[in-house]
Amino acid sequence: MQVVTISGFKGGTGKTTVASLLGVAAVKYGLRVASLDLDLNTRNLSSFLTLRRASRLQSPDHVMLMDLEQDVRGGAKPKHSGRLEPLIRMARMDGYDLMIIDTSSGNLAEDAEAHLLADVILTPMNESPSDMHGLFAPVGSAAAPRINYREMIETVRFDRKRAGLPVQRWHVVMNRVSSLPSKIGGVINDRMADLAKEVGFEAVWRLRDRVVHRALALEGRTVFDTPADGKLTMSELSGRSEVRSLLALIDRAPARQQLSQAA
Repeated sequence: MQVVTISGFKGGTGKTTVASLLGVAAVKYGLRVASLDLDLNTRNLSSFLTLRRASRLQSPDHVMLMDLEQDVRGGAKPKHSGRLEPLIRMARMDGYDLMIIDTSSGNLAEDAEAHLLADVILTPMNESPSDMHGLFAPVGSAAAPRINYREMIETVRFDRKRAGLPVQRWHVVMNRVSSLPSKIGGVINDRMADLAKEVGFEAVWRLRDRVVHRALALEGRTVFDTPADGKLTMSELSGRSEVRSLLALIDRAPARQQLSQAA
């Protein structure tokens, strides 16, 4: 079973959009998928999947963590909560092919554990300087965010290396990319290529800015759900192709052959 953690401490980058698309696409292509929503504040992924189930659309099996009360007596917060490992172990024993974890935008113990246990980390970001800074500001720099995402990834990788575990694959997903080239887009792309070498993530994947993704999400649907009239737009077909490429990158199970055949 592959564990995919979708993360980034900056809000509005498209974490839930990527989690929704990947989860539905994987189910459509015959994988057994579990999803976990760690954002106990907005619960956007949970809301989306509730809409899908109400419409009787194929969906990942969804898992919710209990919202435990925080210790207000001033005790030290644990670095890792220890609540995810049993869930992942049970999902693996139950025969799931893929677990997708949609994280929060905060620095919660469950978020750190989700990264520690991941096989693949996906970091969505918009094509903007603020997203690039918010996610990849150098550790210890004067302008770095108070909750530093890059530092968290480095810490997780150090912990895994110390435990003798392999380094996860880490990919950036450039979300809502404009279909037309722009000067700022070129600058961001060049800087991201430099950051990939500096920070250690692999290839940057791109999802075009498609209104259809947001419009369908209101109904709990994705581009992988056939419309009532059976007609898919060019935007929907192109959206399918983009997400399918990202899913094929993640999936290292035998079902990958199904993906290539379905393409």
